[in-house]
Amino acid sequence: MLLCVNLPRAHGVIFRDIYVRSDKDSSVTLTCPTTSSGALAWKYNNHPLALDTARVQDHNLILNTISFGEYSCWNGNDILGSVYLLKEDKAARSDSSISCQAKSYDCIITCIWTNSEFSDVRLGLGYACTHGHENCTWVHQTQDEGFIFKLPHSISPYAEETTPLLITAEAINKFTGTYLRKTKRFYLRDIVHPDSPAVVKCQVNGENLKVKVEPPVTWNSPPSYFPLEHQIAYILKDNGEEKRSMELHIPKHVSKIRVRSRDPLVPTSWSQWTPWKNVID
Repeated sequence: MLLCVNLPRAHGVIFRDIYVRSDKDSSVTLTCPTTSSGALAWKYNNHPLALDTARVQDHNLILNTISFGEYSCWNGNDILGSVYLLKEDKAARSDSSISCQAKSYDCIITCIWTNSEFSDVRLGLGYACTHGHENCTWVHQTQDEGFIFKLPHSISPYAEETTPLLITAEAINKFTGTYLRKTKRFYLRDIVHPDSPAVVKCQVNGENLKVKVEPPVTWNSPPSYFPLEHQIAYILKDNGEEKRSMELHIPKHVSKIRVRSRDPLVPTSWSQWTPWKNVID
């Protein structure tokens, strides 16, 4: 049995079909994706294909000896289409190759594919992608593009999240002829990682400093519905010791401060620290 995966390649070039060979297949039939009635020539990895182990029948190439890689069909100097013949990578792997974060509860999450063994990867979000439906919206990246994916989702930031997000990843290695498919489940609230606070201001209030922190511009509004809690790190002037506080009032005699934020309502991770800010008396 062959699994067909329609996966577009970047830069406007399309490899029309990917065929993943089953271990039970003793031969494979590849079809040139064209309606042309002219004579066809086939190439393997961009070299003329020796037909001692294969035969051509109409638009079909029948392989009795299977070599993994790219098979392309041509009419003279014009390429009509290409087909990648792949074997499934069945090595036991976790879903750790997919790392996702969101800066807020808005409609975009960013995912990174971290496995450098593969040359082309696509990610899709939702049931349709996991089950191979045609209405899946895939996002495709190559290794040269850094495997960074922006995936839209439809979860309302105002509703309680009851169903996890489901990410499906499909990856190929064109050089070894391997194909890998992985899924990852998580709740949006578990991957929210706010940006650093936008503005930090200090105002003397008696023997204390009152620190004013503004949420990052990427965070949801209004702040009354999407609060952030802040942690302040400061350096004492008299002994250079670093202290931390969850309160917005800190001792007045400090030399510099920095701040980070997180969502107090769910166990999200802290943002990155702001740069150290000098405090002038």
